[in-house]
Amino acid sequence: MKIIPINTDNLVRCHQINEDNTPEVGTTTLEEFQSLMENSDYAFSIAEEDKVIGFVICFQDSNSTKSYMDTIMHKNFKQISKRVSDFLYIDRIAVDENYRNQAIGTKLYSEVIDFANTKKIKHLTAEINLLPSKNTPSFNFHKKFNFSELDTVKYSEDYEVSLQVRMNS
Repeated sequence: MKIIPINTDNLVRCHQINEDNTPEVGTTTLEEFQSLMENSDYAFSIAEEDKVIGFVICFQDSNSTKSYMDTIMHKNFKQISKRVSDFLYIDRIAVDENYRNQAIGTKLYSEVIDFANTKKIKHLTAEINLLPSKNTPSFNFHKKFNFSELDTVKYSEDYEVSLQVRMNS
């Protein structure tokens, strides 16, 4: 397995993996996905034999990122930024269903943690769906990486999230 950038050669594949992982990750158009990737502070994919099998897209707590997130009206980033400073927000992580339970997500998160350590970023943040259904596998995965619940936010009767935070070393 190798870490490779998300680029024009694999963008469609990464988007396909994203859409195959809904509702655990939010659905996007290909154009919206490309915009997320282009405006992210850290994004990469993981490939096996030149086939992308997973990816992660992250945003750092910066003025330019806040401006972009305001433009796209990203609710969860806004809620986290009200509660935490100096953070890297893990916007989305997804793994091809044929490669789950093979430590691909662990490899992706290990790369994210290394990046945050290198950049001396104090917190890692993410959100996990509570409604429309609780994403128990994500809770278990984040617990393994010492994330804890910062707060919950209920946006509507059928959409609620758990805001997660991890102190970085």
